Amino acid sequence: MKMTDPVKSFVKNNSACASVFQELNIDFCCGGDVSLQNACEEKGLKTDVVYQRIMALKSSPSDEKDISGLTPGELTVHIQSTHHVYLKEALPRLTALMEKVCQAHSPRHPELKPLQTVFENLRADLEPHLLKEERVLFPLIVKLERDFSGLQMQAVAGPIRVMRHEHDEAGLLLKQMRTLANDYVAPEDGCQSFQLLYEELRKLEEDTHLHIHKENNLLFPAMERNEEVPVGF
Repeated sequence: MKMTDPVKSFVKNNSACASVFQELNIDFCCGGDVSLQNACEEKGLKTDVVYQRIMALKSSPSDEKDISGLTPGELTVHIQSTHHVYLKEALPRLTALMEKVCQAHSPRHPELKPLQTVFENLRADLEPHLLKEERVLFPLIVKLERDFSGLQMQAVAGPIRVMRHEHDEAGLLLKQMRTLANDYVAPEDGCQSFQLLYEELRKLEEDTHLHIHKENNLLFPAMERNEEVPVGF
């Protein structure tokens, strides 16, 4: 792979790259079409140093399932059983934790109230998004694997466009959340709950980025390659 290759290609080739890009705050999901070189320059990073680091990585960590050989239908099952299950558990828990920390610390940390608002907006976007995938898009993809037709391909192209747009919206909210949370570094006077909140928000961002990457850069292109009509039909 070359420095001029898109960021998403490095993660597609080896998912272990995702943790490095996450650490460096390089977008590999919604903005994954940008070359590694341009992404590094935008962040003020030395491209050759980042490139050598990611090329030296071993294959995907053992706790991240190898999904390279999955069919689109199998990939929907993996996404739903991994990332959807995580979000359905994490979002309500984080809502309660956020409220607790805001009540205790917002007088001294006014950034917490706008952070809470952004998180609530993210949850309001993600929960119906999951339902649309589970009830509409994913069943269509599974059906297409069994009984392909151009008409059905037209039916799946529309939901994919909607999902891509909603992924972009979620990506923007995640960026706002990271900025308000000072890159998830809790203040010195933050209690254990405060520190836990920021650590859990960081995990939420990391999981959602990987979730969106698997859909935008693996699942959706696999379906679009099989289209018998243009995506913008």
